[in-house]
Amino acid sequence: MVNRSSVYRSLATMMIFAVVSGLLVNASFLIFTKASGQAFSGTVHGAGGVPVVGAIVIASGDNGSGYAVTNSQGQYSIADGLKNGSYTVTAMANGYLYNETDNVQVTAGHATTGINIYLHLSGVISGRVTENGTGIPLSNVMLMASLSNGSGSFMGQAATDANGNYTIAMNLATGTYNVSTFITEGHIEKTVGGINVIAGQEVKNINLELDRSGVIWGRITVSPGGQALANAHVSAYSSGYTYMGSDETNATGYYRISSGLGTSTYTVMVTYGANPPNMTSGVSVTAGAETRVDLSMSVSPPAPSGIIMGKVTDMSSQPIKRAHVSADGDTTPSSGSATADDQGNYVISSGLENDAYTVTASATGYTSVNTTGVSVTVNQITSNINFQLPKIPPAQSGTISGTVQGDENPIPEFASPIVILIILTVTVVLFARRLKVKTNRTEML
Repeated sequence: MVNRSSVYRSLATMMIFAVVSGLLVNASFLIFTKASGQAFSGTVHGAGGVPVVGAIVIASGDNGSGYAVTNSQGQYSIADGLKNGSYTVTAMANGYLYNETDNVQVTAGHATTGINIYLHLSGVISGRVTENGTGIPLSNVMLMASLSNGSGSFMGQAATDANGNYTIAMNLATGTYNVSTFITEGHIEKTVGGINVIAGQEVKNINLELDRSGVIWGRITVSPGGQALANAHVSAYSSGYTYMGSDETNATGYYRISSGLGTSTYTVMVTYGANPPNMTSGVSVTAGAETRVDLSMSVSPPAPSGIIMGKVTDMSSQPIKRAHVSADGDTTPSSGSATADDQGNYVISSGLENDAYTVTASATGYTSVNTTGVSVTVNQITSNINFQLPKIPPAQSGTISGTVQGDENPIPEFASPIVILIILTVTVVLFARRLKVKTNRTEML
């Protein structure tokens, strides 16, 4: 019997870097546009009072979050977005292990002081990724280093440069690690194990040669009728889930799975909404070769719905990316939601019956705003339901301050901050925590 929990873990791990990619730009924007009058403050130091310059300090809680970068004295200050509540304060810096302080209580209009964090040195793993047989360097390959015992306590990540070189220089404590590749377009993922890491030292020449992937492609259509089925999810997995890959169909119903497929026999499965999946087994794939698989699906038409659309901006009319917008019926239990795109535009296109709705827009660091009495008619568009969200004012945001101390970094090339890598580490760690909680809950059922 397949251990579904293990499969879900594997799939979620493969998705980590996709999640990171989506959040990276927004996180960078948040970090570098913080106002100078922040109210969540402290300092980051190395051993003997040496400041850790360019560390990122993050406060996250159920009622908000805030970000800051330490200055030349290791000082940080975060004021925006911290409503009353309990927060976790995390400090990350290149060349160090992350560390945090939990249960930091914040009261709007007041300062919480003495939140000090000490950073210990990270080990370093570096190497090169090339194509097996040709030696061609592979760029933009994502790699993750994790403890071989699977504990998940420490992990680091990196991406290869134009020459295939990578360096993982954060969050690696002394221990034995595996280094794995992910999202290797056109190739098969690979793991190298048994890497002994010592904090403060670099392990070089951990090189990986990747085999070319097989390709499964084809077209998904609706049965009966034969129309193209767009946005259907197509996955392929071999026996025991040794190899797997996935893609979504385009507007003409075509898909192409071109990564992660070694020579083996596969099951190809297509899913679309709440409809029963369709699958076929015994699909033979050869690494480096292409195999076509066409499938059709019986698709139930979606329930008719009205549409609400509009835009979410700040008070300066700048778009708020990934703002959440929800609509709740006044007299019916119908509801719908959407996430704003990079231009702040949103569209709620399902779940809306004939009714008047309360539409609410919210985003981290902003005060939520709602509009009542929004009339919706099935199969019609209600447009221009726009929102301008004010930043949470300082009077409603608390203050946290302190210091972050750590070991002096003996590896000169990793003394300077690399902000993107730090953001990457923070995001993966927070995602892994949420995954662990969800997995534990699943196993209890």
